[in-house]
Amino acid sequence: MGENLSLPERLYRSLRHAILDGTFAPGEELRQEVLASQYSVSRVPLREALSRLQAEGMIVLRPRRGFAVNSLDLMEIIEVFELRMVVEQHAMEVASRARSEADVREVGALLDQMEGLDPAEEGHQATWLDLNRQFHNRLIASAGRERMAATVINLRDATEPYVRVEVNVTGHVDDAADEHRALFDAFKARDSIRAGELAREHCLGTMKRLVEGMRLRQSDAKRPGRR
Repeated sequence: MGENLSLPERLYRSLRHAILDGTFAPGEELRQEVLASQYSVSRVPLREALSRLQAEGMIVLRPRRGFAVNSLDLMEIIEVFELRMVVEQHAMEVASRARSEADVREVGALLDQMEGLDPAEEGHQATWLDLNRQFHNRLIASAGRERMAATVINLRDATEPYVRVEVNVTGHVDDAADEHRALFDAFKARDSIRAGELAREHCLGTMKRLVEGMRLRQSDAKRPGRR
C-alpha cells in the first residue's frame, strides 16, 4: 500500500482485502482487541476503518457482540446476482463503446496472465481469483463512469467471498475462462450489444455454479452421520 495513505485508510484497505479473499469468513466475528493487536494499532484508527466497512455493508454491528463480517443466505446471494446481471450488462455496453486502445491492451494483458497460469502451481486458484477481480474491474473502468463502476464493484464484492470459496472447493474455472475470452473479444470489437449480453450470461453462469455448489454442500451436511 502507498506510503502516503493515512493509517485508517491502510487499515480499511487491509481489512477489506482480508474479507474479500476469505481470510475473514462470512459471519466471522471481528473483535476489536484482537484486530488492534494483530495490526499493531490503537482502537481509534481501527474504529474509523470498521465504520467505513460497516457503511459499505461489508461488516455488520451486532448488539452486545460487536462487529462481524456480513453473511448472505442463499436467496440474498441470488438477489445480488440478479442485480449484477442488470447493472453489468449496461456497464459493459457503455464500456465497449467508450473504451480506448489502451483499455484493450491493459484488459488483454490481464486476460493473458489468467490464461497463462499453471493449474499445477501452488496458489494458482488464489492468483486466478485476484486476476479475475482485476480483469472485471478494469473492463468496467473503461466506461469512465465512476458512480457506475462503484456500484458494480460493491455488488461484485458482496458475492466475492462466496465465489472464492466455490473456486477453492471445486477448482473449476474452465467455464469462466471461456466466458472471459468471449467477453473480451466483444469488448475489443466494440460490439456493445454482444458484450452486454455476454456480461449478463457470465453473471448468470457464475450464479448457477455457485448456487449449485452451495446447495450440494448444504444437502451433504444434512445427511445422517454428518456433523
